[in-house]
Amino acid sequence: MALLCSCSGKQNTGNALNGYIGDYSYSDPAVCMVYEAVEDEFDEDGKPYYGIQYREITDLDGLLSSGNTLLLYFYSSMDSGSGAMTAAVEDVAQVYNGKIYVVMLDGMIYRSLLEKYDINALPEFVLIRAGQEDRVFDSSSYGYWTINDVVSWLQSNGIA
Repeated sequence: MALLCSCSGKQNTGNALNGYIGDYSYSDPAVCMVYEAVEDEFDEDGKPYYGIQYREITDLDGLLSSGNTLLLYFYSSMDSGSGAMTAAVEDVAQVYNGKIYVVMLDGMIYRSLLEKYDINALPEFVLIRAGQEDRVFDSSSYGYWTINDVVSWLQSNGIA
């Protein structure tokens, strides 16, 4: 499955994150990629453009136990080459809008979560679903992988 991301006029329907996210932030070590209206951006008909916005997470523990379906994306702020993967993860956040919420966590800060999920390499992904065992993508077990492998993994875990 090829993923392409672009801003569009399709609105996010409902937001179960309101108690857990705050302002826009592109520097916090814990953010949620939210598909919503881009502030002050409109098409020729005056309709807002929508796209992925980074929102600070104000209650990570609450979000992790909220019952929402979450895809945790662990990255390293020490890795200057992570931008391409992050852009691909934004595509996943948009394509799966309404099915999962993508939470981006700096593994250098959230080491306790790395330990909890026995993560030894970054980037890494963890799928959290209410009533189910958390699933780790286990990127280090792949010789080479792309975001399409992550999408296939999501689909094999019931995210369609």
